[in-house]
Amino acid sequence: MNRKSLVLSVAIWTLVFGSNAFGQDKDVDTIRSLLEQVAALMQAKDLAPLDEIYASGRGVHIIEGAGVNHGWEDYRDHHLVPELQAFENFQYRIFAIEPQVRDNIAFTAFRYELSADTSSGHLEIEGRGTVVLEKFGSQWKIVHSHTSGRPKAN
Repeated sequence: MNRKSLVLSVAIWTLVFGSNAFGQDKDVDTIRSLLEQVAALMQAKDLAPLDEIYASGRGVHIIEGAGVNHGWEDYRDHHLVPELQAFENFQYRIFAIEPQVRDNIAFTAFRYELSADTSSGHLEIEGRGTVVLEKFGSQWKIVHSHTSGRPKAN
């Protein structure tokens, strides 16, 4: 292989394997996995690990329908904990996750399904959501979430 062919091969290899697109593919996979983990942790009612997934501070908004919590801590303590305590046989999954990565910011649309038994009866909800994430060092954290659901059609 002559020098010109070697340089061309290295340049092509760098474009294909060392490009930002390759890094974005890894981030896309990481974000999909992160949202699946959020659903699994909520379903297990194991909220402590979520403290590392959601950014802290009142600037984080978690919107469900028309309701809003200002900060992960507010959502966790005043919305999620009481709600999860009221749920029995709780099932929750996030799927059809479509991340878009732009440097250290990402957003993703997704779908979700939720079912639970409560003192008022059985819930079957399907919905859509959007999450905005920011990359802090090497870790993606949720900085904004908006979900909206309705009773699941039979």
